[in-house]
Amino acid sequence: MSSQPATATLRRRRQSLRWHAALRGTQDLLLKKGMAVLLLACLLMQLGCFAGGLNAQSQGESVLGWAIAAMVPGLLAAVLGLLMLAQGRHQIQRAYDQLEEAIDALPASVEIFDADDRLVAYNRKLIEIYPHMWGAFDRGASFKEMARASAYSGGVPEARGREEAWLAERLAQRGQQVEPLLQRVHDNKWLRIHEQRTASGGIVGVRMDVSDLVQEQQRLAASQAHLQAVIQAARNAIITLDTDGHMLEVNPACEALFGYTAGELQGAHLSMVLDSGERGDSRLQPQLLLGRQHELNGRHRGGTGLALQLNVAEVKTATTHLFVCIIADFTERKRQELRLRHANELLARQTTTDGLTRVGNRRLFDELLRQAWQRSQQQQQPVSLLLLDIDHFKQYNDCHGHVAGDDCLRRVASLLQSCVNEAVLCRYGGEEFAVLLEEVDASEARQIAQRCLDSLRLAAIPHRASPLRGGVTLSIGHATRVAQAGEDGGLLVELADAALYAAKRNGRARLVSDGKAA
Repeated sequence: MSSQPATATLRRRRQSLRWHAALRGTQDLLLKKGMAVLLLACLLMQLGCFAGGLNAQSQGESVLGWAIAAMVPGLLAAVLGLLMLAQGRHQIQRAYDQLEEAIDALPASVEIFDADDRLVAYNRKLIEIYPHMWGAFDRGASFKEMARASAYSGGVPEARGREEAWLAERLAQRGQQVEPLLQRVHDNKWLRIHEQRTASGGIVGVRMDVSDLVQEQQRLAASQAHLQAVIQAARNAIITLDTDGHMLEVNPACEALFGYTAGELQGAHLSMVLDSGERGDSRLQPQLLLGRQHELNGRHRGGTGLALQLNVAEVKTATTHLFVCIIADFTERKRQELRLRHANELLARQTTTDGLTRVGNRRLFDELLRQAWQRSQQQQQPVSLLLLDIDHFKQYNDCHGHVAGDDCLRRVASLLQSCVNEAVLCRYGGEEFAVLLEEVDASEARQIAQRCLDSLRLAAIPHRASPLRGGVTLSIGHATRVAQAGEDGGLLVELADAALYAAKRNGRARLVSDGKAA
């Protein structure tokens, strides 16, 4: 249908269904009758006065003038009354027009039905809401027939295919709702319908378009459903907390992590599943957990310890203040890290430890010497080195065998370790050992070397092939230096090695210090 006939029809209906049309007709009738009665009364009064004047004509020649003069006030009063009535009618008409414009301008439709549920009046918003019903809004039309026409025209999606059943339900609700009725029309429009009975038994209806609100609620509900699905499927534990740290909601991953049901956790404090440490529950206040990731220990219901990573976010609105806590279980990862660390330490020991004597190997010695030499350059502190060699060890192996030779090396290493305490002891090669002493001067280094000689002598490890005393002995070369720019640790080794050879040349079983000892 074209817009022009519809517009013309709407205009015609608005002219014929004016608000308070019956009241206006009554006002017009009263006004007309009142004016006629008033005019008649004035005329009768003036005629009476005129008759009196004629009767008194014999008393003077000016009677006619008196009668005419007597009629003037009455006529003026009649004219004034008519003018006041006309002015009152104009004011009523203006007030009515303003009321009609205001009702038509309302963003909601307004409709009035009489006690027989027949249409009395409505505003133009009703036609805008139900454009498919523009021909059905006749004065005196029943609500039932209009509702049936709307249902069968397809304007009410929930009524499609069950029009009569829907109509029966709608009529049963008519004017009985405690809460407003929410109704969908035209597939994409939602109305909130308020219906209120009047004292005379009629019904006043107000329909508001709340499509934007409903669609926003639908989007919000979909978003909440999506978020809830994510929370329920999340592998990490998710807990909603109040401002004091009490648990409000938990997801299935949280139940699985701690071994409690949601009902057991809800209302309990976070300290039920997390270790609060020495500071007590105050450490687990949500406000104190904001801003960074925390690593905390937790407890399973069965007593198993848990290694956990915890992040807390704040949710604050005009009506809500809570916290969301996300907990990741990295207990197994911690175990793997610990196993890996142990494996790395073992590998490091294997690569830096002599497999036979269990002291440091040559590789470890070279690295520690480099570091010690560098620190000596920076701090100008002395570094001392002892090189120790088992005297006539080849003869020991030839006499006692290689198995006994290995055992001899282990015993010597153990004795030396007890003598040097925290100093670095390494197997330098073959039957030779090295003791690296940081921040130890020459005098103290010689004392340590002497303890090594004395300890081995007291141990009296048999050496039948030794040309010395019949026991295992040591030759020790000692050097002490403060590292200087342009030098490296190799210089210290050269000095100690030269002193060692000097000890061997001088009969073994002795200590010789480098002539440049500090």
